[in-house]
Amino acid sequence: MTPAGVEERLNCLEHELARVKAITEILNLVNQMQWLHSVNRDNDITNLLARESPDVRVYMSKGYLEGPEEVAKPARMRPVPNPGHMALHLMSNPIIEVAGDGKTAKGVWIACGMVAMKDKKTNRPAGYWEWNRYGIDFIKENGQWKIWHHHVFPLFCVGWNEKWEDQFKPEDNLPLNIPAEFRPNHPPTPLDVGYSPDTELPYIAPPEPYETFDPKTMY
Repeated sequence: MTPAGVEERLNCLEHELARVKAITEILNLVNQMQWLHSVNRDNDITNLLARESPDVRVYMSKGYLEGPEEVAKPARMRPVPNPGHMALHLMSNPIIEVAGDGKTAKGVWIACGMVAMKDKKTNRPAGYWEWNRYGIDFIKENGQWKIWHHHVFPLFCVGWNEKWEDQFKPEDNLPLNIPAEFRPNHPPTPLDVGYSPDTELPYIAPPEPYETFDPKTMY
């Protein structure tokens, strides 16, 4: 093999190694997000978000926030400490693709978990089982991977002592104690539909190998 051929092969291997490393960094980023969310450290989660992209998005109940200033609002919505609140989401079944140009990445997850809070009427603990699907786009800013478009696609959420099949749209029953100034500035998408025995569950396409980011595939 000629010196030029060796150099080309080394460059190719270095490129592929960077993409493999990116997957590990992205997994750690998503797990860090959920680790912080479990103890209401939403203010720290904002440090994981893209801040140089005007279209950065974060999903919330009943819609999503878009824009660097808007995505910082959830940090003010859940003050720390917030006694009685806990949200645990176990991220599983990841499918991750890193762009050929190494600038962006895409991933999907299935998340199962539970949410606990204090019932304001009874002053007793209230718990919910919650399952969702996640679709997230990532972008590299200043050499670090950041969450770019964060989308949660609901599956079902039901009280721990209730039969989940009795609530075909249980996400509508979750309390939405969100001040008006902090509510999503965009409505839900057509894919934000949970499980129902009467309709087909929307298909969320997992990422496929790609060279550069296409806005049409945005989560």
